[in-house]
Amino acid sequence: MTSRLSHYLIEETIGAGSFSSVHRAVDERLGDTVAIKILAENHSLNPEIRERFIAEGRALRRVGGHGVPAVYDIGESDRQQPYLVLEHADGGSLRVRVEALRAGGWRAERHDLLALARPLAAGIADVHRARIVHRDLSPGNLLLASRASSGEETGLGSHLVRDDERLLISDLGMCKDLALNSGLTVAGGTSGFRPPEQNAPGTVDTRADIWAISALMSWAAEGATLPAELTRVLARGQANRPARRQPDAGTWLREVEAALAPPEPAPVAPQPAPPARSTKRRRILAGSAALVALVCGLVIGLWIGHDPALPSAASGASISISGPTEISVGEEAVFTASVDGVDSWSWALPSHQFVADQAEVTVTPTSAGTGEIVLRSLAGDGTELEARRTVRVVE
Repeated sequence: MTSRLSHYLIEETIGAGSFSSVHRAVDERLGDTVAIKILAENHSLNPEIRERFIAEGRALRRVGGHGVPAVYDIGESDRQQPYLVLEHADGGSLRVRVEALRAGGWRAERHDLLALARPLAAGIADVHRARIVHRDLSPGNLLLASRASSGEETGLGSHLVRDDERLLISDLGMCKDLALNSGLTVAGGTSGFRPPEQNAPGTVDTRADIWAISALMSWAAEGATLPAELTRVLARGQANRPARRQPDAGTWLREVEAALAPPEPAPVAPQPAPPARSTKRRRILAGSAALVALVCGLVIGLWIGHDPALPSAASGASISISGPTEISVGEEAVFTASVDGVDSWSWALPSHQFVADQAEVTVTPTSAGTGEIVLRSLAGDGTELEARRTVRVVE
């Protein structure tokens, strides 16, 4: 059964919630298929709910980009129900997609998780650049829309988010506009994807969404065999304290991509001997290789022999550190090395101890202050490389 709303021919209901319903419709003027989201009649005369509904349309327009549904129009029915005319996501929701795949025995693989993580991080980064916190990221609020071939396909061949699809972050009805007010907000969000700071009225910022996208990735990966490093990355994203999480979506994605990178192939031929200048350095690194994790107190100070001009990349080799920039006294913090084109490296910790060739180190500060975690290595041409991460310790 069809009905009409202005020049839109309503075809069927494709979603419904406590406050609104979504319908597939045809724009008779342009001949396009659209989605119309209309506020329920019993809420239309409530000024607060009405304004929140209209504000969602404004928020979507402000975010823009490819990661949220386009807003084509806004109007009001003859029963005073405001409505939004949105881009139609013909692929349905991520929740429905995953449920259908799992019914056939599917389990996520590395390429599936990458196909989800990349557009998810890009979309939420767009939301955050607009000074908005989504606050209700869940599988039902992630939509899939077909796109014409444009050379933007991922090439990952995933059934989760296909190469010819866009992932859309929808339903900004609970979003928080940081440009207009403080982070203070009421409790809310979807169970299982709601960060702890949203369980009661309090303060939220963009790191609430980092918790939610980590929970989304864990949900998508359910039943799969995950790399241990990815488990650590997602656990960091879901830390109870926002300061322990990745600071932004870009950092989160870099850590996820590094964790999902295929393992390095075993060498098929002996490697050439290292330059003479690195022989002594290799012996030093090997001598400390048994050190795996350290419990130490962070202190303020300079490292002996530090050269501020040392690069972190040279001659096809690079090193970097990921980890928190603020931690509390007595709490463990994990720092991860990202290395490319080097055979060996060494950590220098604030306790003036060294750890060789470990993918990560753990420190537990015993006093407040500021310190640095340092990663050092050599490029193939003998250039010394160094990366540093400054950490503030609070009571």
